[in-house]
Parts: sequence; structure tokens; C-alpha cells
Amino acid sequence: MRYKGYIFLFLCILAVHAAAQKPFTEGTIVYKVKLISADKKEFSGTYTFVIKGGEIKKELKLANGYEDVVLLNCDADKAYSLQNRNGRKFAIQLDMNEMRQKQQKFAGYSVTDEESDNNAAGYAVYKGSVSYHDGTAVNVRYIKELRPLQGITFERFPDAKFLPASFSYEDENNMVMQFEVQKVEPGPVENAVFRIPADYKMISNSEYRQLSR
Repeated sequence: MRYKGYIFLFLCILAVHAAAQKPFTEGTIVYKVKLISADKKEFSGTYTFVIKGGEIKKELKLANGYEDVVLLNCDADKAYSLQNRNGRKFAIQLDMNEMRQKQQKFAGYSVTDEESDNNAAGYAVYKGSVSYHDGTAVNVRYIKELRPLQGITFERFPDAKFLPASFSYEDENNMVMQFEVQKVEPGPVENAVFRIPADYKMISNSEYRQLSR
């Protein structure tokens, strides 16, 4: 009987944890970002995630005027990159399967050395080390109370069971990218946010490469 009691208690603890954590289904998340190039040039700005169910808008804006916008529709399995090149505006179709395949090298990571940290954006924050199968690791601060609804939301944290609060990494071009959450605001989002603007021409990725030559 005592053994069954322990099992019941354990299941109750799991149930409480599951109830406490909830997916971030709709709202806005804003990060302060700093980019440091291989030649030590620094660029600062914001990286904004607008989320509504299966739709995600990622918008990078730097102080030097650079902008990069990606629209993801996970339900329709479609993605577009909005590019403005010298006044010519393009909505470039991306391959969602290719994006997921790129994420695979980051899949199956583990989080160790977890401990409580200072709050961020009004949420309790923990910190730990994320270790990948290739032997690399990054330190990350995260909000356990929330998690992304879509596994593709954060490239370096596929299927994350937390919302990243701050982290940094070096990309394939030796650019160091630093992220620090500034705002986490659940709430209604207009459908129009995820529409491709009428003045953007929709083209394939291969067509865009031809134009860029």
C-alpha cells in the first residue's frame, strides 16, 4: 500500500508540473540583440516574435537600418522571407522541410546545472547549460512556465520545453549573436500581422538567387 501511495504522489507531482507549464499560443516576445562580426564590428537591435497558433512572424531590426522578416505558417507548411533590396520588395518562398532538417543537428539536447536565477519580463527564470550531441554546449536562461507551441520556433532549441530568456551562440559565419528577452506579452494578435504585404512580389528561392547574381 505504501508503494502505491508513492506512485500516486509522484503522478500528482507530474500533473502539477504539467498544469503549471503552458504553451505560448498567442502574443509577442521581444529580445534585445547584439551581433558581433568576425572582425569585431558590433550591431544592436531587436528580434521580435509575433505568434498566433501555427503562425509565427520573426522580425530582426538593427540600429543601422537592416531588417529581416520571416513568416512561418506551420499549419500550411509554408514560409516566406520578406526582403527589400534597393526598393525592390520580394516575398521569397522558403522550404519548411529544409528548415526542419537544419534543426535536426540541435535536436535531442539536454539541460544540466539548472538553478534559479533573477526574474525576466515578469517571469521566474532558471539558468543552465544546454548540451548538444556534437559535444557543444551553450549557457541559457529560460522561463519554465512557458514553452513554444511550435517546435520550429527557436532554431537552436527545437521542441523546447521552455521559453529562452537569454542565450548566445556563434553561427557558421563566425558571427556571435546575443539575445536578452525584454518583453513577453501573451494576448490577441491580428491575422493581418502574418499577411504578405501587397507590394511584395512572391518568388521562389531559386528565382531570387537568379536575381541576386
